[in-house]
Amino acid sequence: MTFHPGAGLGALLALAGAVLVVLTRQGTKAGALAGFLVALLAAAGLGAASLLPLAIFVLGSGLLTRLGRARKERIGAAEGDRGRRGVPHVAAKLSLPALASALALFHAAPESLLTLVYVAALAGAFADTAATEVGPLLWRRVLGVRRATLVTLPHGAPGGMSAGGLLASCAAACAVALGASSVGLVAMAPAWIAAGAGFLASILESLLAGTALGARAGHFGRNAFLSLASAGLALSARALGWVRT
Repeated sequence: MTFHPGAGLGALLALAGAVLVVLTRQGTKAGALAGFLVALLAAAGLGAASLLPLAIFVLGSGLLTRLGRARKERIGAAEGDRGRRGVPHVAAKLSLPALASALALFHAAPESLLTLVYVAALAGAFADTAATEVGPLLWRRVLGVRRATLVTLPHGAPGGMSAGGLLASCAAACAVALGASSVGLVAMAPAWIAAGAGFLASILESLLAGTALGARAGHFGRNAFLSLASAGLALSARALGWVRT
């Protein structure tokens, strides 16, 4: 086990981020602690640069949750507990980034491969959150698939998609990827692959949510699928030679 250069700076940034989450009430104390541990692991395994895409997802999600909250509450599309994230939220969307960081810490796989997985999983997580939080504010019509048929759904319904939500989802995935590229965590080409993988995975998760299997999987199961699909799509592109990391 070898700590990545810059892990000390990363630890300080991780602590500052956790304090900010608690002070701004974006998460519970337990959720902030869980996020802090994920950030520590990321800094130790992948370096301080890995914290920027993580911060874009965590802090960006908190901001989008508060955006237009009154309207989202009126139409029944608002997150419970005023959007404060707890341990289940952290586990649902950050388990795979944490695993990639841990594998990097123990040199269990090439770092270039693990950073691609890390960024793609975060891109998918933020894409999904952005679609959920921004969609109700930008577009009224929501569509979804039920029994192989395209139907109109209310905002907040599992698997519902709108034009505004898709635009927000794409922008969020790109924001994570650009953040990762700007600090040298990944090069530009794999960054775009990660963004595309995250965006497509968020669409697949929406399609899954409208099925009986998606209903049985529940919120945690669908988020686990989202992370795995994001990473799987990115790794498939890498295996096909579409990008070199």
